[in-house]
Amino acid sequence: MGIDTGYIVRYILHYNTGVPTAVIIGLSVFVCGVVMFLFRVKNSYSTFIKQASYCMIIGYYFLVLCSTVFFREETFEKRYMLHPFWSYTILDNRLLAQLIMNVMMFIPIVFFTGGVLKKKHIWNALGIGFVLSFFIELTQLISTRGVFSVDDIIHNVLGCVIGFLCFLLSCKIIKMVYLRLQNRIME
Repeated sequence: MGIDTGYIVRYILHYNTGVPTAVIIGLSVFVCGVVMFLFRVKNSYSTFIKQASYCMIIGYYFLVLCSTVFFREETFEKRYMLHPFWSYTILDNRLLAQLIMNVMMFIPIVFFTGGVLKKKHIWNALGIGFVLSFFIELTQLISTRGVFSVDDIIHNVLGCVIGFLCFLLSCKIIKMVYLRLQNRIME
């Protein structure tokens, strides 16, 4: 059986939790506004970047929780898969699409977190990814709104590592552009 990339793309694009996107976006903006109000400070550019990063982290993680836990139907049974890489043994188009979504879903979390962390190290990305993913999986198990899966944790952490690498790359690009602009001004 071949991999149907068209199906995977359609699955990812049309993944619907049953909740209007406007409601999720509205709640996210509200949460970000509350956080910015609570963490308001004097006019400082670096503080503003940190505030914006906190808001993006909280808002995005809220969206992730909505799509992975809150807006899923309850199954009334606790389901779990504790064997690492079990999904690779029965990999079909639906599981491959979910695998890709699990990786992609966590890329922005660590990317946004990079603006907040004092020490930008890969271990921070791994720790953040593990803790947030484990919390989601544990919530799914307790609330019976999904499957606690070790594979999901692995794929989420992989997404965090990719997000961290994207953050480092973007920092290098921004620094390079800044230095070039500064050299042109000096000339």
